Amino acid sequence: MKSDYSPNGEMITSRSIKLKKIRLLITVLMLLAGFVAVLGRLYYVQVVDYRRYTDYSKNQYLQRVNFSPTRGRILDRNMVPLAITVPMKSVFASPGMVDDKRGTATILARDLGMDEGALFSKLEKKGQFAWIKRKVSDEQYETLKSRHLKGISFVPEDRRFYPQKGLASRLVGFCGLDNNGLAGLEYLYDKTLAGEQMIILAQRDAMGKIYGYNGEKAAEGNFEVVSTIDSNVQYIAEKAVKNVFGHYGPKAALAIVMDVNNGEVLAAAEMPELDSNDYLAYPQARHRAISVTQNYEPGSTFKVFVAAAAIEEGVASPDEEFDCENGHYIIGAQKINDEMRDKVVREAMSKKYGVLPLRDIIAKSSNIGMIKVAQKLGEKRLYDYLRRFGFGTRTGIDLPGEVSGSLRDYHTWSTFSMPTISFGQEVNVTPIQLAAALSSLGNGGMSVKPHLLKKIYKNGAMMVEYAPPPQRRIVSQATAQKVVEMMHYTVTHGTGKMAQLAGFEVAGKTGTAQKFDNERARYSDEKTLSSFIALFPVKKPAYSILVMVDEPLGSGWGGEVAAPIAREIISGMARYYGIPAEGQRRYDVEWQAVKAATIVADKAKKPDSNVTALAKKDKGLL
Repeated sequence: MKSDYSPNGEMITSRSIKLKKIRLLITVLMLLAGFVAVLGRLYYVQVVDYRRYTDYSKNQYLQRVNFSPTRGRILDRNMVPLAITVPMKSVFASPGMVDDKRGTATILARDLGMDEGALFSKLEKKGQFAWIKRKVSDEQYETLKSRHLKGISFVPEDRRFYPQKGLASRLVGFCGLDNNGLAGLEYLYDKTLAGEQMIILAQRDAMGKIYGYNGEKAAEGNFEVVSTIDSNVQYIAEKAVKNVFGHYGPKAALAIVMDVNNGEVLAAAEMPELDSNDYLAYPQARHRAISVTQNYEPGSTFKVFVAAAAIEEGVASPDEEFDCENGHYIIGAQKINDEMRDKVVREAMSKKYGVLPLRDIIAKSSNIGMIKVAQKLGEKRLYDYLRRFGFGTRTGIDLPGEVSGSLRDYHTWSTFSMPTISFGQEVNVTPIQLAAALSSLGNGGMSVKPHLLKKIYKNGAMMVEYAPPPQRRIVSQATAQKVVEMMHYTVTHGTGKMAQLAGFEVAGKTGTAQKFDNERARYSDEKTLSSFIALFPVKKPAYSILVMVDEPLGSGWGGEVAAPIAREIISGMARYYGIPAEGQRRYDVEWQAVKAATIVADKAKKPDSNVTALAKKDKGLL
């Protein structure tokens, strides 16, 4: 083997030279592999998976913030605002930036009227964000801003505001702290009013504090819900209900005004009161709309629907007479304390009626006479017609929490069911059901679906208009007209006399329902539900009106308690709508014709005696 010596005397062989070359090659290959690996990683990071690393980088100095557009308005039918959104300021803290936490908590507590200990706890927590108080008043904002407290900042937020205060509060509803609808129309049309949500990237500093936005703009609030409510009619109804509430001190009271032709709810006034601007100050039970969430035994107002069914089936007519048994009628036997006793029905106020035509049975509100009518009709037909009027099923009104009431299938009725149902016991109805069924009698016998939505606008352009479902015929127009005439007779000659309004004809029916006492398992002699239903005007009804007063103190008769409230509402509506009294002529002024005729008269320099004739169209006697 050939060998040489290195300068230092070491022997160099061909084998050692070969090993050095191998080590050098391995080193070069490892360096190349490392270089390729670095290039591959750079390619993967910068080309293949660059989005993830870009997002990671952005998250160091950007924060995603959910922005909501300004919540849309709720308007009445005349475009009067019922719910609007106003800009406000909210206070938050960056706890890591607050040096004097105790002193800052003291100042915040004094200026905001909050608990100092609770504020100090928020400032002591770890993190870069803590709400101090949301949606403060302008005065509080200006005071705090002037103090330049380190670590205390402000952010703009919207607050829902109800400019009409408590007007139609249970219909309109209210929003929570985050402007999400919690009740009424606010809840049901929450997504529409909220608009399209948007995510915006906010810039933040090294401490995590937000100091600006990336130039993006939040979506504009451009949806508006137009309701069927008429603020003026609502005010009239609320004023009337407040009067009865103050006079009789009942448990609750309400009045509903509905358009008989299309089911539009013009007003639904309820007491006790509720102000949507401060809904948390009221018991939770007040947040619900009584009109749809409570059901009652309707009492004698129910008789008009039984009468309509009997007339439609040809088993009775307004002039047909029925023996009212002189105020004492046995409808069967019942077991009381292991002893069978006769079940006797008597008239209210111990009245004793003999033979009465159906017209007077309704006018005098005879229970026994109504039982006789129902007996001729029969259980099945009575049940079928009450179902057709909508009792026992939800109306589908656009208000949350609607209940269906109760009307048991006639197969489950007892011996006493049909007699008691005929005068409004053993059946439960909601106020809105009763108002809708009444509207069907007022419009000639066609069903209506009560509703509160009229239109939805976007950017000032109408996007949605309420389309009512196809109407069903419940009773014939002739039958409906006969019932309306009997109700008019009830106001002029019967229990509804206190609903009479000078110069106007009103159709109505009183109701005084004894409330069932569950503890004593019998109907109470003290607790009643006083009610009155009305249609107006009589010749061509346009409005149905329902008044209910729950447990009025003192007199509980519907004719004394509820009928005057209906009269007050009708009187106010007649003034508001300019409805002329009976026998008066109505003229509609055409102002363009007045202007044109005046110009002609001036040019001709002639008396303008014909201006009035040109400008008025005689609508005839009403």
